[in-house]
Amino acid sequence: MRAAVFLSLVLQLLVSGCGDSESGSARARNELARDRAATGEHPRLPAQPAAPSADPAQAVLRFADMTDQTGIDFVHVSGNSPDKPFPAANGSGVAAFDYDLDGSCDLLFLTLREFPPTAASATRGNQMYRNVGDWEFANVTEATGLGHKGYSAGPAVGDFNSDGFPDLYVNCYGPNQLYLNQGDGTFRECAAGAGVDDPSFGTSCAFFDFDGDADLDLYVCNYGEWTWEANPFCGNRQKNARIFCAPRSIKPAPDRLYENLGDGRFRDALEAAGLAREPGRAQGIVAADLDQDGLLDLYIGNDANPNFLFRNRGDGTFEDLTEASGAAADLSGRFQAGMGVDAADIDRDGLLEVFVTNYEDEQNAFYRNLGENVFQDESRSQGLAAPSMRWVGWGTSFTDFDLDGWVDLVVTNGHTDDNLHELGREAPYAQPPLLFRNENGWLQPVHEAAGSYFAAAHPGRSLCAADLDRDGDADMAIGHQDQPAAVLRNDSLRASGPRVLSLKLVATTSNREGIGAQIEALLESPPSGDPRANPAVQMKSGGSYLASMPHEATLSLPNDADIELEVRWPSGRVERLPAPAASGRYVLLEGGGLVVLARGAVAAGRAMRFDVE
Repeated sequence: MRAAVFLSLVLQLLVSGCGDSESGSARARNELARDRAATGEHPRLPAQPAAPSADPAQAVLRFADMTDQTGIDFVHVSGNSPDKPFPAANGSGVAAFDYDLDGSCDLLFLTLREFPPTAASATRGNQMYRNVGDWEFANVTEATGLGHKGYSAGPAVGDFNSDGFPDLYVNCYGPNQLYLNQGDGTFRECAAGAGVDDPSFGTSCAFFDFDGDADLDLYVCNYGEWTWEANPFCGNRQKNARIFCAPRSIKPAPDRLYENLGDGRFRDALEAAGLAREPGRAQGIVAADLDQDGLLDLYIGNDANPNFLFRNRGDGTFEDLTEASGAAADLSGRFQAGMGVDAADIDRDGLLEVFVTNYEDEQNAFYRNLGENVFQDESRSQGLAAPSMRWVGWGTSFTDFDLDGWVDLVVTNGHTDDNLHELGREAPYAQPPLLFRNENGWLQPVHEAAGSYFAAAHPGRSLCAADLDRDGDADMAIGHQDQPAAVLRNDSLRASGPRVLSLKLVATTSNREGIGAQIEALLESPPSGDPRANPAVQMKSGGSYLASMPHEATLSLPNDADIELEVRWPSGRVERLPAPAASGRYVLLEGGGLVVLARGAVAAGRAMRFDVE
């Protein structure tokens, strides 16, 4: 009923006159990819620009720490103790999503708790904050029912029952939680009845439609087989210095792929989908179309094991390209820590690159997409290796923070151990984050001048990029170990006069949120047929580390050009429509066009309406 009401109300507000067309630009990109794969040619980027100034007055990417003004009083509890329980090292996640459909992005912070599991706990549990505007957030944990007090690791947000309201999955150490959004500001936990209450040692997770049946399935990353009762001593007994054990001390546990049956239940389809290879201590996941065939592939970061790449065949199964892809290990063939992951087209050639954060003395890995699911580690030539070697990397995001049409990169850092000085090691627990600005395909370090948060050290873990103040650019929410979270406002300098479109997708024959859709801006007269002339965005799922980011698309376009948007929906439908002439927030409806979103979507009982300019 809610789905029908929601759709009928949106349909009454449509801008008509939009039609389907052939996806010629997609064919051109695929031909370019095949040529590159055959010749080994890399994208022809301009010469690497000079190092940027560290003068804050001249910084382009700038962020202000707004935490104290927000009213967000969440403090993470890792469960760390002299016993060094392994899950306590890895942290908990952050989710940014509009749970009540009022048009503003709300924030959920997850936490662990004290070990052992049978002991009483004083933790407040997970905390949900409603965005009430002007950088103020109200604690609605009790009202929403989202205050789980277990060992919560990574969240995933997705409308799995296609009623228009975003639901929530929480991957845990112990039984996982599935929260059904009731549409009235509350959630109902239903993991056991849905068949997704996996009790393993979980990490990240992601909703996506792997079998093309227009409902969201769920991939759940599991780390390993660890119990409190069999927690070994690692460190130096003579010095009585105990630290967290190494990853290889823990046997990997298999992941889960839950197929949505469409009736509120799921079934484990990992083996049937061709994903049941030797497990790898999974930590980060991104679902993205890496080969431009219109299907969401999977890239999974694994700890001290090869990172997985699974190509979606389009028939409900995947092809394991892990070893053949070039993205399983670093340039020397070493399997790294594989923590946070993301994918984006940094050089605007139509192909998504992959980025992975890793442990100290390991470089963060940048894999350039050469086409046909072939990748090459270019971390050193891209200048990303050296800045990361000292630090332990976790959350990460490819996001166009300054809205110049080129995606930038951010990384959170923080050590697993806070007592390595007892072993005579100089390894700080709190570590500085990294920020890189994309200058025509080259990622330049700019963290030193990006604001007070980036000038300090933190025990960082999860990270979300989301537009929290509805001004068009992406802000950040960052989780810390055993400390308050951080909320950063994006004050970056924008290029003069960009047309910024923020798009919320509503599908009618694809999955409701349009996860997997691709939107490309087609310039009327692209110079010399350069594929990089056309900005594009893909509706990915997952990304970062223990994080869930809003399923929205942002395009930064020139103001002085006539532009068409080509939209390729997961259902296979291809549409072309004129780009709006003005910046703003829009609803893009499959088969229906664009609707201007003036004050956002408003929850009205169990239905939803849009206020239109």
